Amino acid sequence: MPDLGYEAEAAQIEVRLARLATRPENFVVVAEVGEHVIGLCHVQGVPLLATDGYAEVQALVVRSQSQRKGVGAALLRASVLWASEHGYRRVRLRSGLHREEAHRFYEAQGFKRSRASYAFELENE
Repeated sequence: MPDLGYEAEAAQIEVRLARLATRPENFVVVAEVGEHVIGLCHVQGVPLLATDGYAEVQALVVRSQSQRKGVGAALLRASVLWASEHGYRRVRLRSGLHREEAHRFYEAQGFKRSRASYAFELENE
């Protein structure tokens, strides 16, 4: 996760992964070389009342030394397949405005830019 700019200890990731594993609307796929994780993708199904819902890529990260070798594309393909198998015709992802290289990657994978929006957040105490 540090390669994405998120600081997280291994123990924190283990707790979060265990929590996600109890919720069937989540799918996490990892890429490994030997015993080393070099990438991961987390996709989450979002069922909605107003529409058929969608699946959203919550995280896609590949270690910097493994980038541009097809790892991210393979992780994304596995996530899109999971979404399709679970009835989600649309797959969304969000990417920070400053991540122009990532935007080019997503577009090369067939994603199209949709409407721009702001993200609003409320932190519960």
